[in-house]
Amino acid sequence: MANIFEIEKYLNELLEIDKFNDFCFNGIQIEGKTEVSEVAVGVSFNKAFLNEAIKHNADMLFVHHGIFGKDFFKIRGYFKERVAPLIKKDITLMGYHLPLDAHPIYGNNAQILQKLELKILAPYDVGFIGEYNKELPFDEFKKKLINVFKREDILIYQNSDFVKRVAIISGGASYAFEKLEGRVDTFITGEVKEHIRNIAEEMKINYINAGHYSTETFGVKAISTILEEKFDLETIFIDIYNEI
Repeated sequence: MANIFEIEKYLNELLEIDKFNDFCFNGIQIEGKTEVSEVAVGVSFNKAFLNEAIKHNADMLFVHHGIFGKDFFKIRGYFKERVAPLIKKDITLMGYHLPLDAHPIYGNNAQILQKLELKILAPYDVGFIGEYNKELPFDEFKKKLINVFKREDILIYQNSDFVKRVAIISGGASYAFEKLEGRVDTFITGEVKEHIRNIAEEMKINYINAGHYSTETFGVKAISTILEEKFDLETIFIDIYNEI
C-alpha cells in the first residue's frame, strides 16, 4: 500500500509541475481512498478506460489526459456519467499533462527519442531536438518509427531522403512546426493541420504524424516503473487505443 499524497508530492517534485502554465491541474484531480495498491495506467481518462480499470480492481488511475480545466462549476451529462463510478468506488484520479511531455528522462518525448536511438541535443517547446551521429536513410528511419509506435498507418510527408536531426513534440503540436525551418530535417508529432503538407514540402522537412494517442503512451509507462519500484505498487497499462 502507498499513500496518494506521498505519491503526488514525489511526482510533483520529479516532474517540476510549477514550471508549467498548463490547461489542467497536475496531480490528484479526484481524491479517492488514501492508501492504494493497484494502479491503472493509461493515456486518457474516459468511461472505457475506467470500466477496464474497475475490472482490474484498480484503486488509483494514473493518466496523461485527465480532467482539463482548472476550475469546475458543473458535473452533468456525459461528464457526470464518467466520474460517478469513480467517486462511488472511492478511486483516485491522478493526471499529469505538460510536465509528462517535457521531462528529460520520463517524458513522452525523451522516451521516444531514446527508443529511436537519437541523442538529445536541446529542449524545444515541451519536446526536444535530437540527432543521429550520421545521416540515416529515410527508409531505415521509417522502420524505426513503425517499430516504436507499433502502427503501419503513420502519416508521413517525406521531403528528404535522409534523417539526421529530429524535433519531436508529442500530441498536438503542429503550431510549433514553422519555427523549425533550417534547424531540423524531420519533425515528429501527433497531429497535422491542412496547411502543413505544403509548408513541410517548401521547408524540405519530413513531417511525421504518428498520432496523438500513439505518441503519448510512453510517459505514463515510464512513471509506472517508478510507482512499482519506489512505492511497491502493482500497475497495469490499459490500452484504450485511439487511432487519432
